[in-house]
Amino acid sequence: MSEPVSYGRAMVLVTASSLLVPVIGLVTAPVLTQSLGVVGRGEAGAAIAPNLLIVGVATLGLPQALTYHVAKRPHLSRIALGWAAMFSMLVGAVTLIGVILFTPFLSAGDENLAGLMILGTLLALPALIVSLLRGAAAGRQMWAAVAAERVVNSVVRLIAIVGLALLGLLDVTNAVLVMSIAPVIAGIAYWKLALPPPKLREVDLDAMKFRLAPALLGFGSRIWLGSVATMLIARLSSLLVTPLSDVAQLGLLIVAITISDLPYIVTQAVRDVAFGASSAESDIARLQSTSRVATIIAFAGSVVLGATLPLWISFIFGKGFDAAIEPTWLLLASSVLAVPGLVAGAGLDSAGRPGLRSFALVLSLVLYLVGLLLLVPPIGALGAAIAGLASVVVSTVVVVGAASKILRTPVRKFFVPERADIKLMSETIRIVSRRIRRMR
Repeated sequence: MSEPVSYGRAMVLVTASSLLVPVIGLVTAPVLTQSLGVVGRGEAGAAIAPNLLIVGVATLGLPQALTYHVAKRPHLSRIALGWAAMFSMLVGAVTLIGVILFTPFLSAGDENLAGLMILGTLLALPALIVSLLRGAAAGRQMWAAVAAERVVNSVVRLIAIVGLALLGLLDVTNAVLVMSIAPVIAGIAYWKLALPPPKLREVDLDAMKFRLAPALLGFGSRIWLGSVATMLIARLSSLLVTPLSDVAQLGLLIVAITISDLPYIVTQAVRDVAFGASSAESDIARLQSTSRVATIIAFAGSVVLGATLPLWISFIFGKGFDAAIEPTWLLLASSVLAVPGLVAGAGLDSAGRPGLRSFALVLSLVLYLVGLLLLVPPIGALGAAIAGLASVVVSTVVVVGAASKILRTPVRKFFVPERADIKLMSETIRIVSRRIRRMR
């Protein structure tokens, strides 16, 4: 059955579990860098990049399409998952062939690195199914399961990486295996989707079973370009920095991304809850309040991280990583500026207008790619961070502007704090306080 929870509790569950992801990343990143070295960390990042890219590209926007349609018709979740899995596996096979063909370029001629890229890509196929399960669970408002998946993924990664390091077995190959397999194991959190769906009605099944596939593909195709652009923006640097510069610069950039992901991943979780909840029940005021509160939290967190960064980056990640400070500052600024665009984009998607968000993201991607090609060769990781900041500014401006017109609300509603924000934050604090008291 589904697990309906209040909007505030859903936010706490998903954002708290999402916060665990970058926190675990901060714990495991020093272990990886000190075990593998700067070059080895860069190789591991380059090897896993195709895996992460395929998980986003080969789903065809179907996780979001599942969220949108399952939220409105939860009794069709099994059939929807079946269609989505079939489409994703077909595209996944095609993208696997593409990665195999392009590995000589992506690996800069390194045969060992090329083999690791192919291995990571093969393990991306089961991870595609987990992405679809996550989308269906969000549509069913199963936020506890979504949170559990993130926790299991993070804990498995932590135990495996630290354990291998203590045993002296942590090399590039094992690091790639852990990062590829942990997300698949975490998919067990969605076991409740195997149970009979709620409110099963044969008349609805007969009416929808032939229309469901095109409905999924229709919504998915409109959101797919945006999903692809988002993944490319997130992973393109991992693919291109090595051939444009070297693996040492990629190692610095990966550290910067690991730190700056702390506020961004939490914000992305907020966006996911806003989309799932808004697909089930539209509430523009709640959406805008979520945007403002999330922006404030991201800003506060980024200021703390940025101000203290020079004090601990070398201690945690090792010598040679001081050069990652400036790229990290720029990426932290990007994380804050991305918040209103992410939440406004969720509003566009839940309103049935995902194409507008996709347009903004594709435009942002083009700018990012041009920035990488122009700036990475002369200034390495810093150039990639500058390109990322510029692309985020463009995306946020376009998406918030589009949401303002479609939802018929002022742009400032996504930025300027109001009384409703205090109510939402108070509800969140009460939920957290109750959970802490129960743990005592």
